[in-house]
Amino acid sequence: SPDGKRVAFGTDNGRDANISVYDLSGASSPLRITYAGRNRFPIWSADGQWIAFQSDRDGDLGIFRQRADGSGIVERLTKPEQGTSHVPESWSPKEERFSFSVLNSSGATLWTYSLLEKKATRFGDVQASNPLNSIFSPDGRWIAYTLRGPTGTTVYVQPFPATGAKFQISKDDIGHHPLWSPDQKEL
Repeated sequence: SPDGKRVAFGTDNGRDANISVYDLSGASSPLRITYAGRNRFPIWSADGQWIAFQSDRDGDLGIFRQRADGSGIVERLTKPEQGTSHVPESWSPKEERFSFSVLNSSGATLWTYSLLEKKATRFGDVQASNPLNSIFSPDGRWIAYTLRGPTGTTVYVQPFPATGAKFQISKDDIGHHPLWSPDQKEL
């Protein structure tokens, strides 16, 4: 969680896939927050109140959100086209927006979803063969992501919103699942 006190995790027994939240103090058992469908890829909202995740509960692989304390109802956020899936990746720390990969038979593209506008927007021309593992910077002004090449993956960074500028961070096809340091000086 953004405050570092809880962790959201998924469990999958081959039949059900669910998301739970665990208080790292150890004062309670994990709280299961999803019950319908196969639910995967949890990400925290910037305020720690919500978990966004992928679910097949309505027959597709869209993105939904649920309160982190399990209260309230699950809300659908995205509805993919037939043959497409949405994978949530990172919530912006500065606004009600998250990044996600859109996957289909031709590869993956990077998108963002604005909760205020209730609208998904493609992020520049980022395209890859696999999910992009995107992550917003601590100030919300940059997005780092990975592109898989013939010999490995490479980390790139672009300003948010996209300007067309793209900076390669890792070399020699190494790098995967980038994480920002809290001071934003390192990946």
